Amino acid sequence: MIDTHSHIYVPEFSEDVDDVVARARQAGIERIFMPNINMQSVEPMLDLCRRYPGYLYPMMGLHPEDVKEDWAEVLDRMEAKLDGMIAVGEVGLDFYWDSTFRKEQIEAFERQICWARERDLPLVVHMRKAEPELLEAMERHKSDGLRGVFHCFGGSKETAARMLKHEGFVLGIGGVVTFKNSRLAETLRHVSLDRIVLET
Repeated sequence: MIDTHSHIYVPEFSEDVDDVVARARQAGIERIFMPNINMQSVEPMLDLCRRYPGYLYPMMGLHPEDVKEDWAEVLDRMEAKLDGMIAVGEVGLDFYWDSTFRKEQIEAFERQICWARERDLPLVVHMRKAEPELLEAMERHKSDGLRGVFHCFGGSKETAARMLKHEGFVLGIGGVVTFKNSRLAETLRHVSLDRIVLET
């Protein structure tokens, strides 16, 4: 069993991360994949991976909520650290709280899509309140042989169908599927099991 999406390098885990890793191992987790968030999280993530080689695996990306005025400079610095990464992530579009940097988010996402294509790495894609823009960006790169995960999927049957037209991608399904007011369980009736990854 693999944990495909964990941020245990963030400060909230600084006091007990060794216990978290020990419990994960006891529970049968064989590997933990860790997507990056921003420039400040790169070194804590890499430090933790060095502490647990062969168990914790890093990804590189700029989370859409962390795209600000300096996004291009941040991506330059991140790109220099791509060697040894297992994926490009966590990247995507998020206009839920703030769409001030809408244009910049789209540009940053497309640049990181190019990283994945050029280095033949999977993409871990975050999307919230940005469905049309994200799907349009993905369509522009549809023939590029991309693969990856649409993380924390919670959309409609129609959105799932559009996402799964990208043959190398799966839907990441988390706890939302258990919510009483969620329609996700019904959506998933129309999705093949081999196109789903469970997320906690």
